[in-house]
Amino acid sequence: MRVIVERVESYKDASKFVERVFEVFNPKFRYIKPNFLKHDSPENGCITHPELVKAVVGVAREHGVEPVVIEGGFYKNSASKCFVDFGLKDLVECRNLNREEFVEVDIGGEVLERVKVAETALDAKKEGYISIPKMKVHHLTKVTLGIKNNMGFLKKPAVYMHPKIHRKLVDLLGFMQPSLTIVDGIIGGTNSEMRPKPVKHGVLVAGDNVVAVDLIAARLMGFNLNEVEHIRNAMERFGVREEDIEVLSNPGIERLVRSDYRLSLGSKFLGRLGI
Repeated sequence: MRVIVERVESYKDASKFVERVFEVFNPKFRYIKPNFLKHDSPENGCITHPELVKAVVGVAREHGVEPVVIEGGFYKNSASKCFVDFGLKDLVECRNLNREEFVEVDIGGEVLERVKVAETALDAKKEGYISIPKMKVHHLTKVTLGIKNNMGFLKKPAVYMHPKIHRKLVDLLGFMQPSLTIVDGIIGGTNSEMRPKPVKHGVLVAGDNVVAVDLIAARLMGFNLNEVEHIRNAMERFGVREEDIEVLSNPGIERLVRSDYRLSLGSKFLGRLGI
């Protein structure tokens, strides 16, 4: 399995990266799922940068796909505000998952047996979706990347996911897996997931195996497997071995690793409380 890693300093250059990723992986999809956790400046490191989403939309159209951008967000109208203010609604069909009807489905997980997901989530599962998570820290899972981006499909509030979250995320991944994952690390986020401090990392990571992508992205953030339990659990559940991952990196991955992705004291405290 392959993961592409490239230094990309500006979102103006994102399309070139996305074109290469499409050539290598030829993803089958209709939907695009960014991380619009809340309405915030794209420069703050909290949400997927809309210029990267636009780049994926553009390349998708070049490949004959008319995509639909979908997201829920932490607040009911977060996604809708992002769609309008960042120019996505005028560019492409957008759906706020928090405004849809929700369907309870049996996912047959080891810990998580049933979840309520937006109706469009079932279409995305069937027709395929590209996940575009933000590269940033999280107080419960250390990192929030592709695996955790699936939580945007769930009915809010989803605090029931917090106990045993490392196993529940893997259960959810067993139900829904993206066709392609592109991690936005041009501007990452440290300290916390809701009010991060931006990290000008200048990197994009992509692949068609979200577990492999998340592992490499976590490595780039300076984390090891002992620190990211949900990724380690996903590797065990789905048979992903680090030695089987071919990293196509320019420059070498060791030159792109950062050490400034760390949780603030407040975030660490919340993590210990499990809330």
